[in-house]
Amino acid sequence: MIWRDWNKADKTLLCAAAVFLFSLCLHLQYRESLLAEGFLFCAEAALVGGIADWFAVTALFRKPLGFPYHTAILPRRREAFIKASVTMVQKEFFSRRKIIHHIEKLHVLPMLMDWLHEPATRQQMLQRLMDYAKDFLMNQDRQEQVDMIAGRLRNTLLQASPDEFLAEVGKWMRESGRDKEFLQYVAMYVREYLEQPATKTAILGMLEQYEKECTKSTLELLLAGIAEALDFVNLEEAAEIMQKQLLRLADELAEVDSPLQRGILALFYEKAEDLGKDPEFRSLIAEMKEDIVRELPLNEAVSLAMMNISESFGADSRTDSLPALRKGFLDIFSEEYARCLEMVHTDGRLRHTVEHFLYDIVVRSALHAQNMVGEIVEDVLRRMTDEQLNHLVYDKVEPDLLWIRMNGSIVGSGIGAVLFVMLVLARS
Repeated sequence: MIWRDWNKADKTLLCAAAVFLFSLCLHLQYRESLLAEGFLFCAEAALVGGIADWFAVTALFRKPLGFPYHTAILPRRREAFIKASVTMVQKEFFSRRKIIHHIEKLHVLPMLMDWLHEPATRQQMLQRLMDYAKDFLMNQDRQEQVDMIAGRLRNTLLQASPDEFLAEVGKWMRESGRDKEFLQYVAMYVREYLEQPATKTAILGMLEQYEKECTKSTLELLLAGIAEALDFVNLEEAAEIMQKQLLRLADELAEVDSPLQRGILALFYEKAEDLGKDPEFRSLIAEMKEDIVRELPLNEAVSLAMMNISESFGADSRTDSLPALRKGFLDIFSEEYARCLEMVHTDGRLRHTVEHFLYDIVVRSALHAQNMVGEIVEDVLRRMTDEQLNHLVYDKVEPDLLWIRMNGSIVGSGIGAVLFVMLVLARS
């Protein structure tokens, strides 16, 4: 071991030994010198104090010079040291009082709310809700769910009164635009019929029949014959003009939001409202409603919808066949997420409940961690060898232990000087 690898205490002890040898030689050379005798006395006391403290410090960790009695205290008291360390960590560093005191200083709810308002957190929460919804739908008994939903729909429709039924049908047709689509289909169908040559022939026949009914007297027949001979009245031309006019009306009826279409729809809803007040019509609607509801293929429709929903949730977002459905769920979850956060901000009672709940969770978790930390400390210490355990303790207090050894020589020399002075005074 080279000189620079020695610690300060070893160097001090070596110096004390060198000084002792020097003082011994000096005393042997000058036996009658009181100063040489006192110097030897102090050097001897310093060397003894340094050796004693070296022995005491070394005995904490190993057996100095192989001395077996009451040495290697830390390895021999290993179990007691481990238990004391665990108790110190649990009762002092992580005591219940300190844990609760530090948690009380934390503003848990504001920290949580700030975290929940972050866009990244919001996106993660919405995705997690979508995953929960997906798992819920994929793990359900589809046939049981179909029967339940279809049964509830059928009961709801059967319990609806004729007024409610008509009002809901009318509201649905208005809001969905199906009334305009229905008029378009009707106009297109009528137009196809009006374009046929048979329509013109039928109109011509109606005009001829009307002419016969209006010209029964001799004078009317004479005037009609003169007008026909002079080509004043051309029934074929009139039938063609009427056909074109009817086609124009059909085109206008098929045009979305045209004046004719709006007028027809307004008239339809007005007459439907008046008709809904008729008791006989209401009774007829009730009977028709029951027959229609019982004949509706609700189970098939719900089963198809459930299958499409499951396929949509099971598919990748890039190949989703029902993107509007996924977006609808995301919109619902997003609105509910924002509403819950707003309720926590505005509702004082709810805020207090949530804050108390969070505080209780954090305290319970911290107290549970107290035991867990103790178990971790105990497990780590038990895995260490005696040498590792010695180094763990020694490295933390090495400067103090070195000074203890150095102080042995320093204090020993001082005590030696005092004792020598007292001895000299006693001789005199």
